[in-house]
Amino acid sequence: MDDDQSVTADNIGAYARRARFDPDRFDPAEQAAAMAAQDDLVARLDELEAPSPPDREFWDPTDDDPNAAFLTRCDLQRTDEGVLSGLTVAVKDNVAVAGLPMTAGSPLFADHVPAEDATVVDRILDAGGRIVGKANMDEFALGGDAATMRFRLARNPNDTDHQPGGSSAGSGVAVADGLADVALGSDTGGSVRFPASFCGVVGLKPSRGLVPTTGFVQFSKLNDEIGVLAGGVEDAARTLDAIAGPDPRDAATDGATPEAYVDAVASVDAAAVESLTVGVPEELFGGDPAVDRAVRDAIDDLASAGATVREVSIPHFEYAIPAWWAIAMIEIAAYVERNGVNFWQRSVGDPGFAAAVDEALAARSDELGDYPAEVLLYGQHLLATDGPEYYARAQRARELVTAGVDEALAAVDVLAGPTTPMVAPAWDGDSYLEDSTLDEAVRTTGPFNLTGHPAVSVPCGTIDGLPVGLQFVGPRGGDATALRAAAIWELIDG
Repeated sequence: MDDDQSVTADNIGAYARRARFDPDRFDPAEQAAAMAAQDDLVARLDELEAPSPPDREFWDPTDDDPNAAFLTRCDLQRTDEGVLSGLTVAVKDNVAVAGLPMTAGSPLFADHVPAEDATVVDRILDAGGRIVGKANMDEFALGGDAATMRFRLARNPNDTDHQPGGSSAGSGVAVADGLADVALGSDTGGSVRFPASFCGVVGLKPSRGLVPTTGFVQFSKLNDEIGVLAGGVEDAARTLDAIAGPDPRDAATDGATPEAYVDAVASVDAAAVESLTVGVPEELFGGDPAVDRAVRDAIDDLASAGATVREVSIPHFEYAIPAWWAIAMIEIAAYVERNGVNFWQRSVGDPGFAAAVDEALAARSDELGDYPAEVLLYGQHLLATDGPEYYARAQRARELVTAGVDEALAAVDVLAGPTTPMVAPAWDGDSYLEDSTLDEAVRTTGPFNLTGHPAVSVPCGTIDGLPVGLQFVGPRGGDATALRAAAIWELIDG
């Protein structure tokens, strides 16, 4: 244990006050001596040898990436056999690829190199995938504006004057631009589905706990999922086949029961639509009228092709976003305050990353962008005031909203509505971060992070050349059902 962290009689009072005890309750010298002995015991952990990063080649992006999809390029392949054989893969830069920088989109971590692959990266390599780079992203997965993309500005391939969708911007652009067949992204409130909707590709947010997050930089532990962006539903299903399932290093996946995702998609034919029942919740509409019309037209096309379509309602849906905000803001503030370590999860962390967070915030916190800094400041406000109470209230609201989504799904296979309430905003127009635009953007995506239901976004037309996303939401654990519905739409859409 570092000398400057050793306990002395002088700081016993500070520790007591932090624990909300009367400092006079403790004898400073006695407590300091007892703690010093305990420190000697804990310090035995220093004997554990830390792994070293492997020697893997990487290089800066070149002119073949005009829309800045990548922060780092590489060419990694372990085998050419497996469900991902023949597919190139981009990995969002908050998911560890050992031996390559993992910045989480922030200058604070420009020199951080993880020693171990994230579980999902290891599984991609085992499944025959070829990793071709780390994908660009908004800083700390917070944002959706030019100011939050700190290294290079990823641009929407459909119109470079418009945003690509954050925070998995580079993942969406890499797929839309044909620079990778599939890409891993992370989705806390829509960060896979935003770029899928705005760039016109497929985006999958899996069920909670289906895909391991070992080796991933957290935003909100409860809301986070590692998801997939792909050019088509089949490739998304192939990728989920590769990465889903229990991970002994991530206790959140203990109950994960993967399905045959590729088989569910491959079995779709012209007759499959007649077995599909779709619920249409009014709560998911009410954004841009042109987007609503495009999505309603797509649902009408499903009905005309033989699907059963029903109007449904999601009880207590109005509590979804307040609960999402409370949980997300408190969790990210607590995570950063503890140097990127989750005390509340039985999962294996990375001591090297914890040390990097500690050094960066202690010595270079001024390098953090304005929006992430404002988020962390608000999170500290919640932690210092009534946040824990509202966190508990938010968990109760989550339970209500989850039951409401389950009720809406009770008599249908999937729910359908707009992925995002708008098409991609212009760079010089409204951003996610102005006024209540972010609140509006997450209104149709964030609730399903809160509840843990799987959601798939597929393109369903354009407005002035900008793609519109149609979102299918399946039952918890029913990722194959959501993917099957998306494949049916893909088939009838031509």
